[in-house]
Amino acid sequence: MESKLKLSVVAEGKTRDVPYLVKVTRPELVLFCYSSYKDAIQPLTQLGQLTKSPAALVITEFISEKGARRLLTLGVSGILLQESASQHLPWAAIAASHGGCALSPEISKQVIHEYTAPATESAQKRAAQERICTLTAREREVLELLSEGLANQAIAHALTISPGTVKDHVRSVCSKLNVDSRFHAARIAWQAKEVHVSA
Repeated sequence: MESKLKLSVVAEGKTRDVPYLVKVTRPELVLFCYSSYKDAIQPLTQLGQLTKSPAALVITEFISEKGARRLLTLGVSGILLQESASQHLPWAAIAASHGGCALSPEISKQVIHEYTAPATESAQKRAAQERICTLTAREREVLELLSEGLANQAIAHALTISPGTVKDHVRSVCSKLNVDSRFHAARIAWQAKEVHVSA
């Protein structure tokens, strides 16, 4: 793949080493891989402070619309979901290193929806808020963190509870919201917070 894309790895390191490695090796593209998009915020901020920063591509396990918007604001050149990254990495690397922006299809749908959603969705927002009201206070906390793209382990750490307890809460949240996945539960949380500006 490297010969076809004319790419080669010039350095590998930890988050804290990013500024130094970039200054020394001067790569065209930096690839970050994290379970949570939030872990990419610090290194992307550091890259943005450099005089000449390379393109950056983030691979993450899960990301919300809010998270994608945050990374795009920080200047990321691409965001891929871990489960399909191997399929999209070849073209994404080319696009990112040539000044474009590469997004996994799922993320593209989120971003497009955000900019094309009609104002009439206020009814959908109210419906989402009503569904969330059926949750307990703890379940709402879990849903909020889940909607920010955190994995069960990270949610457990944030709420100082066990991963098993988080799993039980996520199962209960999905059941009460009548959805079949954490992604759909997160979408309800996003819908409940959507803000539409009148033209």
